Amino acid sequence: MASKRRYRGFRGLDFFVKWSVGNWAELIALRFCREVLLERLRVTAFRYGYSSGRVPRSLEEFKAIEEERVELEKFGKRPNLLIYDLGFAKEHWGELEGLVRRPDDEVAPLVKEALAAVEVETSLWSAKHAAKRLSFTVKGEDVQPLLSWKEKFKIPVLVFQVFMDELRFALIDTVIREGKLRRYSKTGKATYTYPVSPSTRLADIKKVRLEAKLEIDEKGALVVFPMLSGGRFTNLNESAIRQLGEILKAGR
Repeated sequence: MASKRRYRGFRGLDFFVKWSVGNWAELIALRFCREVLLERLRVTAFRYGYSSGRVPRSLEEFKAIEEERVELEKFGKRPNLLIYDLGFAKEHWGELEGLVRRPDDEVAPLVKEALAAVEVETSLWSAKHAAKRLSFTVKGEDVQPLLSWKEKFKIPVLVFQVFMDELRFALIDTVIREGKLRRYSKTGKATYTYPVSPSTRLADIKKVRLEAKLEIDEKGALVVFPMLSGGRFTNLNESAIRQLGEILKAGR
C-alpha cells in the first residue's frame, strides 16, 4: 500500500529517493560480503562511507550530514564498504563497526588493514529483462576523489553494481581504463560506463520487495517512487567469486 505525505519541493524528494534506493543497494552489498564471501573466502565487510545507512528525513538533515561528511573526509571520497580478513575483523569488530562516524585521520590505522574497498552503484534496471546491454556506472565527479583515497591507502577499490535482480563487480581501475565517459543530457553529469559481461556477475538477487511510495510536492502534484527492501542471493557465480578472492588475497 502506498504511503502519502506532503513533501517540500521535488529537489528534496529527488535526493530522498536516491538515498533510499542507494541505502538498499549498500545493504545488499554488505549482506553479500557477510553471508556469501564470509563462507567462501573467510572475509567480511563494514560500512565506511560516511553517509552509509542514514536516510535523511528532510533537506535540512541532508545538508547537515553533508557538512559533517566534509569535516570527516580528509583523504578523498570514502568508498561505501571496507572488506577485511575475518580473523582481523573478529579482533577489532567494535572499532570497525564505528568507522562511519570517526574522522579519516583517526581511523587510518584500521583502514590500512582492509583487503579492499567497495563503491556501491545502483541501477533500477532488471538485468534479466533489459532490452539493452547494461553497464557499470560511476559518476565522473566521484572518480578523482576515489582515486585520491586509493592512492593514500594503497588498497584496491571495487565497484559493486547492484541491479534489481543481479549483483556485479569490477575493479574501478578497469571501469576507468576500459569504460567510456559520457555526459547524460537528463542529469548533465559525466559518467563512466563499462559494459557488464558473464564474468562480472557475482549472483542473482531474488525476492526483492517493492513498495510504491506516494508523495505530494509543493505544487500539490502526486509523485510516486519505489522503495526497495529484502533480497536473497541465488545462482552464485563461483568463478567470479574466485576471481574476487584472488584480488583480496593480494591484499593479505
